[in-house]
Amino acid sequence: MKKFISIFLAILIVFSLTSCNTKISKKPSKLAVYATFYPLYDLTKKIAGDKATVQNIIPPGVEPHDWEPTTKQIADIEGASLVVYLGLGMDSWISKVESSVSGPKFVNVSNGIDAIKVGNAVNPHVWLSPKEAQILAKNIKDALVNADNKNAKYYEDNYNTLLNTLKQLDSEYTERLKNTKTKTFIVYHSAFDYVARDYGLNQVSIVGMSEEAEASPAKVAEVIQLIKKENIKYIFTEPLTSPKPIQSIASETGAKVLPLNTIEGLTKDEMKKGYDYIKLLQQNLDNLQKALN
Repeated sequence: MKKFISIFLAILIVFSLTSCNTKISKKPSKLAVYATFYPLYDLTKKIAGDKATVQNIIPPGVEPHDWEPTTKQIADIEGASLVVYLGLGMDSWISKVESSVSGPKFVNVSNGIDAIKVGNAVNPHVWLSPKEAQILAKNIKDALVNADNKNAKYYEDNYNTLLNTLKQLDSEYTERLKNTKTKTFIVYHSAFDYVARDYGLNQVSIVGMSEEAEASPAKVAEVIQLIKKENIKYIFTEPLTSPKPIQSIASETGAKVLPLNTIEGLTKDEMKKGYDYIKLLQQNLDNLQKALN
């Protein structure tokens, strides 16, 4: 009987140890981070490297303005350690998520940016300028370090590598755009205010800051007149908005159409080609320089 009890106790001890080990193995070994939309996701991924799992909240190819998370997505975010968001009115739905969950820390990564205002509205498209992107990257790095200090040096090293890339892009934008033949470029909506401000250009938009607004006949006529007067050869379209007004203006004036990417989310085609945030910033520079010369 004693022998049977000893064997039974031994089995219980082994089972208990096995159960404990199983629980330990299931514990997340990396920082879990969510970013509200693609540019923040890509910058965070580059800094976090393999020390954190980074997820983009808004699905690829979805226009992020006025997007709203589902109940399931809010529940998923509950399990995160950190959520990085832009603010500036871009991802205003984040306040709803923050009030619904208790797990993650929420960090606004646009702090320190000199925001452009039109009336009472703030233009949120800061990520399109490499100069402003440097501020975003620093704030993301600081958030990662504060959330996971044991890997601080790793995050700092990755951040410095990214910062050098953004500084180089900033220099390229400055050098290649400072002596162009014209400074005026035409876009569908005014997503490129920060690019215009930071690199001495003049952006003309057809519908203002709201890309969901309808192009008025009066504004279209004004833009057509401007193109003819200044002999503008190129106008820009965006991947996640309707190209119809731009195509109509091009047909009327003979101007050619080039893409200028708002980089709010990758299209399926861009994903297949392996594009990322930095690559699309470089493409924007190439197309701006071509159009302005």
